[in-house]
Amino acid sequence: MTRRLVRFLATSGLAILALAAPSVARADIIFTNLGLGNSFDVGSANPVGFDFFTGDRDAQADSFLPSATAILTRIAIALTAFDRTNAAPVTVSLAENFGGVPGSVFESWTIPAGTLGAFGAPGLPLLLTSILHPTLGIGTRYWVTASGGVADPVAWNLTLLNDPNPTATSVDGGIVWNTLGLTAGAVQVEGSIVPLPEPKSLALLATGLTGIAGFVRRRRFNRSGSDEFSASDSP
Repeated sequence: MTRRLVRFLATSGLAILALAAPSVARADIIFTNLGLGNSFDVGSANPVGFDFFTGDRDAQADSFLPSATAILTRIAIALTAFDRTNAAPVTVSLAENFGGVPGSVFESWTIPAGTLGAFGAPGLPLLLTSILHPTLGIGTRYWVTASGGVADPVAWNLTLLNDPNPTATSVDGGIVWNTLGLTAGAVQVEGSIVPLPEPKSLALLATGLTGIAGFVRRRRFNRSGSDEFSASDSP
C-alpha cells in the first residue's frame, strides 16, 4: 500500500468517524417518578435491609425505561433511615433486566452509615454520581436496586405519582428476586442524551465509504495492469 493511499484512507477514516461519532448533550432527566420539587412520600416506604416485622433482609428494586439513549450521569433516590444511629451501609445498584427482574449490575454505590436523613422528616433525594457512565438505551428496561445488611432499618420512600413500571422485592438481600407489584420507590435517573446522527451526516458517511471502496478498486486495477505489462515486455 502506497503512502498516498495510507494518507487518503487515514484522512477519510478520521473524517467519517468524526461525522459518525455521536455528540453528547447536556445532562437531562431520562426517567423520574419524583413529584414537584423532587418530592416523595415521606411517611410511606418499602423496607431495605432489616425488616422490623418479618426479620428478613429486604432488598427493593424499581424498573424504568429511559426516554432517550443517554450516558448515565447520576441517580437521585429517596432513601431515609428509621434509626440513623444504627443504620449500616446501604448499596444502590443499576442493573440490566433479566427475565423481568434485576440481572447483571452495571454500577453500584455504597452509602455510608449516618448519611441518610430521618424517616418521616422532609428532605431531598440522595444524589449518586456515576463514575462508570454506562450508556442506557431508549426504551430498554433497567432496574435501580437498594439493599442493606442484617441490622440496618432503612426505608426507600414511595413515589407520590402513579408509576406503572414493574417492581421487585427480595428477602435475602437481592439474591433471589420476586415480583409482587409493590408501590414504586421514588427515584430519578439523569444522563447526557446522545442525539441520533442527522440524515445529512449519514449520507456523507455513505458517500465517504463509497469513495474509499472505489479508490481501492482503482489501485488494484492499476497495479494488476502494471504487472501484466511488465510480464509481456520481458525477454
